[in-house]
Amino acid sequence: MRGGATHILVGGSVRGIVLAFVAALAFGAAAGLASAQDRSLTLSRPLTFADAEGRVVRSTDFAGKWLLVYFGYTHCADLCPTGLSVLVNTLDQIGRACEHIQPLFITVDPERDKGPLLRSFTEAFDKRLIGLGGTIEQIREAADALGVSFQKVVQGDASYVVDHSSSYVLVDPTRTRAEVLRVAEPHLLAAKLIETLTKAGAPLDNVNNVGAYR
Repeated sequence: MRGGATHILVGGSVRGIVLAFVAALAFGAAAGLASAQDRSLTLSRPLTFADAEGRVVRSTDFAGKWLLVYFGYTHCADLCPTGLSVLVNTLDQIGRACEHIQPLFITVDPERDKGPLLRSFTEAFDKRLIGLGGTIEQIREAADALGVSFQKVVQGDASYVVDHSSSYVLVDPTRTRAEVLRVAEPHLLAAKLIETLTKAGAPLDNVNNVGAYR
């Protein structure tokens, strides 16, 4: 009887150790995934683009604003519409806190995305969203600096698509630091923006719903 009790106790202890070990592995994996999702970058020089009217736009423009950047292209079937819808929804959620943020759409297909097409595409999502293009060299430099990858993929009928990262990049007002945010839901992106603005000392006293994200 006593030996049986000991056997049960030892067996239970072993199971407990195994479960704890599995839980630790799961926690470590989750922590590793979280660290892989968001990435901080240092920017060494300004980036240059062209807007829908062909005017030069630099990353040093929009003084005092945080830049919330999404890379994509107008012919994107579903990824970009979803990503931009999340971005706009996020700005609506944070209310007047969005006054500190300038949203930008940077095309990874500058040979097609220009002029009225670029302007109408961004305005269809939100008037606050500014579309930017430029030369392929300028876009490549910006993508590299902001931790985004993209590649043109030619299809059998000579048309093409552009594979690209689906992430948001938040650039600070000094234009020296950026953070790649790999989130897919508006409330998560909103919480990250409020957290960053709060840490930076941005005035948020006039924002009614800011407490919901703290």
